[in-house]
Amino acid sequence: MASDEREAVPVWTESLLAEKPFGRASTYLARSAARGDTSFMPVGIVGLANVWSVTGLCGGDLLLADIVETVLPPNGS
Repeated sequence: MASDEREAVPVWTESLLAEKPFGRASTYLARSAARGDTSFMPVGIVGLANVWSVTGLCGGDLLLADIVETVLPPNGS
């Protein structure tokens, strides 16, 4: 959860480090995205509201991630 699309990237990198969904690659990916490289800046997808794409190079591999703004249900869970 993040307050906006720009905050979503560092929040995601923190979860990568904590949860390690990609094993050892999670740490490398998180560090690459956390460097603040402008290639990891979210860019709005034309024709869609509240959807952004993030791309970047991570150890020679292409990272492509999408951020979609959602709303919590009324009960907050």
